[in-house]
Formats: sequence, C-alpha cells, structure tokens
Amino acid sequence: MGLTDRFLPGMGAALALMVSLSSAISANVLPVGPGHRWSSIAAAVRAADPGDIIKVWPLPQHRAYRRVAVLVNKPQLTIESAMPGKRVLINGTGFNYSGRGPIPRAIFQFDPSARGCTLKGFTLTGAHNRSANGAGVRINAANHVSILDCHIFGNDMGIMSNGSFSRRTGAFQLINNCHIANNGSLQHAGYNHNLYLGGTSVVISKCDIARSLTGHNIKSRAHITWVEYCMIHGAANREIDLVDARGDTDQPHSDAVVLGCIIIKRRSMSGNHEVVNFGSDGGSNHTGTLYFVHNTIVTPYPTAAFVLSAPGAHLILLDNRIISRSHRASLFAFLHGASTTHIRGSGNALSASYGVAARRLAGPPVPWQRIKLPWQQLPMAPQPLMRLLRPGKVIPWHHPQAGAGPMKIPTHQ
Repeated sequence: MGLTDRFLPGMGAALALMVSLSSAISANVLPVGPGHRWSSIAAAVRAADPGDIIKVWPLPQHRAYRRVAVLVNKPQLTIESAMPGKRVLINGTGFNYSGRGPIPRAIFQFDPSARGCTLKGFTLTGAHNRSANGAGVRINAANHVSILDCHIFGNDMGIMSNGSFSRRTGAFQLINNCHIANNGSLQHAGYNHNLYLGGTSVVISKCDIARSLTGHNIKSRAHITWVEYCMIHGAANREIDLVDARGDTDQPHSDAVVLGCIIIKRRSMSGNHEVVNFGSDGGSNHTGTLYFVHNTIVTPYPTAAFVLSAPGAHLILLDNRIISRSHRASLFAFLHGASTTHIRGSGNALSASYGVAARRLAGPPVPWQRIKLPWQQLPMAPQPLMRLLRPGKVIPWHHPQAGAGPMKIPTHQ
C-alpha cells in the first residue's frame, strides 16, 4: 500500500482511477474465436502484454472449446466473453490437468506474476486429473485476481487457491456473481470441494454455491475469508468449513465474516450434518472470530449448526434466523480444545428446539449502525472496495434499498 493509500485515501482512489482509465485507453484487444486472429485462448495470453484485454467469442450452437489449459503469468490481463451476458463454454474433458511443469492444474491458472487479472463470463467444466484436484480455476499465490460471472461445474474442484499470509500472497481474491455447483470426485471423496481456498484474503460475493459432490461447498484456510450475500445449499458435507493453515490462521485477527447469506442443508445426506465449522482440522490454531451476521440457516438435522474446533476460535452471532426442523436440536459443538465461553450474540431468531441457546441469543434486532465488522482486516483490498465495505455502506440483502429484493429459497435439495 502506497503513501497516498495510507494517508489520503481519496487521492489514492483518484490516482487509481486515473491509472485504470489510462490503461483502458492504451490496452490492446486480442480477439479469440472463429474468424478472428487467435483460435486459442492460451496463444492469445502468450501474445498479450500487461493490461491487455482478451475477448473470447462463443462458438456457434453453444459448442465448447475443448481441452483448454491456460497458464496466466502476466499482470493486469482481462480474459472475458466478447458477448456480454453470454458465457463462453469450455470443456476440459480428456485433458490431464496435472499441475506439472508448464501444465496448469486448472482450465485457467493464475500464477504469482498474474497480479490484477480478471476472468469474466465463462462456463468451465470437465477439469480432472489423476490426483482428483483438477479445477475450473486455480489462483496460485496471485494477488488481486477477480473471477466474475462464471458458471463452474463438474470439475474435481470448482475454484482452488493458495498463498501465504507472511508473504502477503493470495491476497484479495474476489469471486463475484458466480454459480459454482456439482464439483467433486469420487476418487478421493471428501477431499475436493466446490471452493477450496487459501492464502491471505478472499471475498466471495453474490454467488450461488451448491451441491458439492463429496466435500464441502466452501472450504477455506485463508487468513481472512469474507462471504457475503450468497446462496449456499445442498453440500455433501458442511456448507462452510473454515479451518486452519500454519502461519495463516494462527496469526492474530484470522477472522471470517458470513454476511447476508441463505444457507440450507439438504435432506438425506450421509456426510457432516453440521452447517458451519470455524476452527481446525489440521492441528494448527485458528486465532480469530467468525462474524455471522444477517444470515438465514435452514437445517433438518438435530446435529449442531455451528462447530468451534480450535482453542483460539470465537463466534459472534448477530441478527440471524436459524430454523431447525427437528423437535430438539443442538446449536453448538466444541472440538479440539474450543471454549464454550467464546460465543456471544444477540438479535437472533432461533427455533425453539435450540432450547436455552435460542433464548440466550435472542432479542430485538441489533441496529446495523452498531454492528462492528473487521473491515480494516481485509488485507490489500483496493481503496474503492474498502470505501464500499466500510460501515454504513453495506446493507442487508433483504433491505428495500438493496434493490434486488429477497432471494428465493430453493425448495428441492
């Protein structure tokens, strides 16, 4: 972060906007598709200069580009559908996304030098390898990578990422307005997920994340994980699993935020019946707080809705609606030395089947202006985004000013 960003955020944002406009004016556009200069996305990426825009034309009759494997190692590239509102279909079936040498482990892989890249408007399916971790997208320790308006299904992993908090890599990964569903593999059941994330920080916003084949819908080992205004439903295991990584989550303020989401457990599933886990599954601590605010949970199971699973894990519940279909249910479970005293909250509407916990955490809604979220802890986020995220600027999805109106809860799980 530069001096202008630290001390004069308005000037920093203005300078960033000027640089962005200048880059847009000078950027080359590289067209890909039948009748255009490049027939291969990978070839266009190799030919591009930093800041260029690669526009990919959908194939006729919605045919798929086959066995695409794109390794992105240049900064500030935009790879997008040439037709706004129409996604480009890519099917990787038959290619081994091994991750060895120059071969990516995903249809699109963003390496550390791919800072500031954007992928927008693609349908990605069929990414597999012999290790059962071929992905639609891999963010490999790159910073400021944005995945926008993509449909990612039928891969070993939907999106996977990695990085290091000590090196500030894998910082500000943005996954926005995506439909990520039906990813996983029976080969290593439970070890592949719709989202499997790590690194410094990740924001998942306005996504539909559904029906992981064998694992979790969202699994993250990132230092900061921020999930907002999403539909998350029908996982084979937990809907959200926020666990540990040595050097990343055992540092102070290794927080997570789940804000304004609808989360629904499907019936008749054999995996973990818990909804959300915050803590550890690998032996390291998770020194931080999960802020769970303005969400709706619907679960048919008596099993705990929330698991705390590390000594340093804390949970704050504010203004949530949590519905249990069971006659008697547990709200919390504690594993791996987690403390029963690390939970607080108010303003929640919980099913009576949660007993004492429902009464203790209930009460009138907490006014939005009084809710304190760790806005400043989102490392290396661009100034414009930080202005949008600061208190008073983000409103619950169901608020009339949100514009889109209430989300529809799926009836078939």
